[in-house]
Amino acid sequence: MRFGVVASSGSVVGEASAPCYHRQRWGRTATRPLPGGVHALKHARLVVLMLWSTAATAEVPALCADVANQAEGTLCAKRKLEAAEADLAKAQDVLQTKLDPNGRHNLDLAQQAWRRFRDLECNLETGYDAEHPDDNGTIMSMLIGECATALTERRTRDLTDQLACPGGDLSCER
Repeated sequence: MRFGVVASSGSVVGEASAPCYHRQRWGRTATRPLPGGVHALKHARLVVLMLWSTAATAEVPALCADVANQAEGTLCAKRKLEAAEADLAKAQDVLQTKLDPNGRHNLDLAQQAWRRFRDLECNLETGYDAEHPDDNGTIMSMLIGECATALTERRTRDLTDQLACPGGDLSCER
C-alpha cells in the first residue's frame, strides 16, 4: 500500500509504503500484527502522519502545525475552517442570486453531496478511524480541520468560477 502526502499546491511532497495485512471477517476489516506487535494499519497511519506533518511545516508555514501545542493547533485549524466556511457561504450566496430556480435547487443538492464528499475524503486522507474514534489521537482533529479547510477553499474557487460560466454554457472555459 502506498501513501502520498500532498501539499496544498497539489504536489506530492512525500511518499511512504507499508505492508497491508487486511482480511475480511464478518464484514469488518481485521489486521494481523507485524513483527514487534505493531499493527500494519496503525504503522501506516503513523508514517503518513509523520510525513504529512514534516511536509506541512516545511512546505506550507500557514498550517497550524507551527503552534506551541496540540490544543492551540486544533483551535487554529477550527478557526481556519470557520473562515473558509464563511467564504464558501458568501460565494454560494452570490452564485444563488445568478441562478434560476432549477439552478439554485441543483446547487443546493450539489453542496449537500460535496459536504459529504469532503468529510469522507478527509477521513481517507488522514486515516481517520470512524469505528474507533478514541484511537485516532489528539492530532486528528487538527488534521481533519486542515484537510477540510483546503477542500473548502478549493470548493469556494470552484463556485466563484461558476459565476463566469453559467450552467449549461459548454463554450465557457474555466
